[in-house]
Amino acid sequence: MAGKKISTGLNDRPKGASIGQTAGGFPDDSGKPVDVTDEKIEATRKKIADDPREKLLKEVRQQQDASRTGSG
Repeated sequence: MAGKKISTGLNDRPKGASIGQTAGGFPDDSGKPVDVTDEKIEATRKKIADDPREKLLKEVRQQQDASRTGSG
């Protein structure tokens, strides 16, 4: 059984080959580059930069307004 392949799929590699980022040298960056719009970058930047306290206060205000107007 030592010479037989067990898999022919994505995990098919020689038994002694390293996996993931454990090998020496440069990583294999052969993936397709991600296409991101400027709008998506800004939206993500704003989402990350938002102060958690301010975000919570905004949600509380929205809930208070909704309960006052009867749409909850």
